[in-house]
Formats: sequence, structure tokens, C-alpha cells
Amino acid sequence: MLKTHLSFLTAIVLCFGHPALAAQSYVFENVTVISMADPVPQSNQTVVVTGAAIVAVGSSVDIPADASVIAGSGKFLIPGLADMHGHIGADYRPDESGDRADLLLYLASGVTTVRNAVGSPAQLQLEADIAAGKRRGPRLFTASELFEGENAVWPFSRILLTPPEARAAIEEMAASGYDAIKVYHTLDAQTYYAVMDEADRFDLPVFGHVPFEVGVEEVMTLGQASIEHFRGYDIDGLSRDVLEIDGGRSPERFASWVDMTDARMDELVAATVEAGTWNCPTFVVVSLLIEADRLAAYSAHPMIDYMPGEFVRRFEESGLAEIFSPASREMLARARPQMLKLLKKLHDAGAKLMTGTDTFPSVVPGFALIDEIKAFVEAGLTPYEALTAATRLPAEYLGLDDLQGTIAPGMAADLVLLGADPLDDVDNLWAVDGVMANGRWHSRDDLLDELLVIAAKPEGHP
Repeated sequence: MLKTHLSFLTAIVLCFGHPALAAQSYVFENVTVISMADPVPQSNQTVVVTGAAIVAVGSSVDIPADASVIAGSGKFLIPGLADMHGHIGADYRPDESGDRADLLLYLASGVTTVRNAVGSPAQLQLEADIAAGKRRGPRLFTASELFEGENAVWPFSRILLTPPEARAAIEEMAASGYDAIKVYHTLDAQTYYAVMDEADRFDLPVFGHVPFEVGVEEVMTLGQASIEHFRGYDIDGLSRDVLEIDGGRSPERFASWVDMTDARMDELVAATVEAGTWNCPTFVVVSLLIEADRLAAYSAHPMIDYMPGEFVRRFEESGLAEIFSPASREMLARARPQMLKLLKKLHDAGAKLMTGTDTFPSVVPGFALIDEIKAFVEAGLTPYEALTAATRLPAEYLGLDDLQGTIAPGMAADLVLLGADPLDDVDNLWAVDGVMANGRWHSRDDLLDELLVIAAKPEGHP
């Protein structure tokens, strides 16, 4: 799906020659492996990691003499989790020193991959610094600037009003090294067509919202890689004037979920499967909008002690509740069961799904992904199926399923050690003992201790 990601491939291929990685080996001993290539866990396994890659998995394998041993008895090893719709690092400064709390929070919850859904030159640098081992954090795959049309919703968007502007912007994004193109519903049809055509020329996947002038079925036919938040399945039969009320957040729009018949939903599911379109529904944000008072309750969040004060203030002062009216939130509450039904129908029909959180100032980095996985289970998926959407399927979307997303020799050493079985209950994803990102081991206790130090600093950086 994604263009070849050279920094990631280079890190894996050259890991044995990397001076910081070559000498380091780890062994997870007597652990139950949930490989995500198979729903049956394998008990009493030994997993050997050298550098940034898994080199052996089995009940009887050679162990390097200098390997660091991580006790796995009674524990469960899964691939690193993926948040496929995050917003992080917008304020990254390459010359800043010290770790970032947002990146450590991801690691502390087992998230080792993030698709950064709106990008900038600073975020490209953050992606490169993580890939080079200069900064700790999950692997990033950074999208372009957010492309909007007239009546743009967000002040930081790049406005594209004509096909020539679109073609020039895509060429610029390709030359800059972005991994994908992000679009919004305000683009007009002709400009969107130009975006799709030019992105195809540069082998860049396009994802985002569904432009109102185009519609969900045509977007799928044109090859948009993924639809975010199910935003596009909910515009049937509505005029553009109605859809643009409150920046596309009107109760009239969300009422379309309630009005959608099963027959129409089945048509949309069939069209999704036929087109091969992915979906990243981000139920976490829907739940947050429905219960807007949750924003004021972050002082009781179990991770509050590990967050800088500025981070908490962002939660409490995000303004999210103000941009969604009470009527819209009430309609979203009525729409949510329909959205869960669509998720289950898509899954049962074989459509591709992946987990994401829309992490931004109102969503806790990393830990919100566990809530998202729980929503997939609420919709009717098994824990294994929900975990697949957070591990193997994101790797497939990225075109890296031969390098990450499962546990096997030759795969990336992105791993999570759990103290309880997530296939029994996805709440057991909270029982993180430690996480390995790109071959580097972090115990959860160490990560939390470091987060406490950051939180205690007056200038603690989120």
C-alpha cells in the first residue's frame, strides 16, 4: 500500500552492522507467543532478538552467549501495536534535548507504530530521528499537510482550489519525502481528482475524509487508500449546504447514520470490499464527543501523574466540546450503534480495518488505543480479530507485512510483553511488562519513571 519506506527497510536490513545495535541481543525465555500469524498461542517459546530483528522463535533455539535474558514465564509476547491515525510531534524541535512524554506514553502502552495523520517538515525530521535511533518513540509514517478547499475547517490546512494547485502540491510532498497524502471533505471534485491522479503518479496513497462533492462510492472507485472515522459513509442524501453546517459536524449529518437502512449499509459494505478500501474508524473520539464531560475528568485519569502539566491543560482546554454542539453530540450517541454495526459488517465481509485514535490534545497518546481495540470487540469481533486490526493489518496497509506485524524470524523486533493473556480479555493489554521498539528494550517501570521525571520539570515537554 505504501511506497517503499527506505528508512525502515534500511534499519532492518543493516541492523547487524549498526554499531549501536549489532552487539545487543535479547532472549525472551519460556514465553507464550501470540504471533498474530496464527490465532493459536504457542507456549514455552524462546524468542531471540539481535539488533533490530527477530532471529529465532521456537522451543529449542540457539541463544547468543552475551544475550540479555528477559523472563517470560507466565507472560505473553505480542507484536507491537499500531495507532494508524495519530497527531504527534507538531512542535518538534530537532535540537531539543531529552525525551518527549507523548512518545514515551506510546511506548509505555505497547504502541510501536504510528501513522502521523498530518505532517510538517518538523515531523518528517522527527520520523527520521526515531528511525536513526536518535530519539525514542514509535516508528512514524508521516502524511502530508492537510489539504482542504474553500470553507476550510482547520486554520493550519493548505488550501487547494484548482487542479494545477493540487498537482504542484502533490509533487512538492513527494519531493519532500512524505509517506502519504491527507485530504479533507472541503476539496472540490475537480481538485480532488487531480490530487488522486498526481498521487498515483508518485505512488503515494491518499487517505482522509470523503469530499462532499465526490461521495463515498466514487472515492472508493478512484482508489482512496483509507477512509478515516467512517466520515463519508454518513453523507447519503444530504446537500452540500447541509453537510457544511458547523464545518461538517451538524446533527443533520450524523442523523444519516440513524436513517441508514440495512440494505443501504450492505451496499456500502459491498462497495468497500470490491474497491479494497481500508477503514480506520477511531471510535475513541466518538465516545469522547458523546461524553464531553470526560475532558474535564482527566485529572482522575490513571496516567495523570506521568503527564506534564501542559499536557493536562491541553486536554482540559482543547475546545473540542465547543466545536461539537450538544445536539450533534446527542445525535452521535444515537449513531454510535450504527457505526459499530458497520464495523462488524465490514469485518464479516472481508473489508480491511485498522485501529486508530485521532490522538490530539484531547486523547491520551498510546493508552487510547486500548480503548479503541475494546470498541472493536464491542462491535462483535473476537479479541484476536481486534488485535489483528492493531498489528498485522496495519503492517499490510503499509506494505510492510513481510517486516512487521507478526512474530517470526526476520521480522522487526517490535514486541510487547504482557503479564496476562489479551486473547482472554483485551483489557489485559493494560498489563504491559515492557516493550521492545526497533530492538531496544524498555521495561514499563523504567518508562514510567522517566515520564515522572519529565512531568516534574516546569518546562516538561508533552
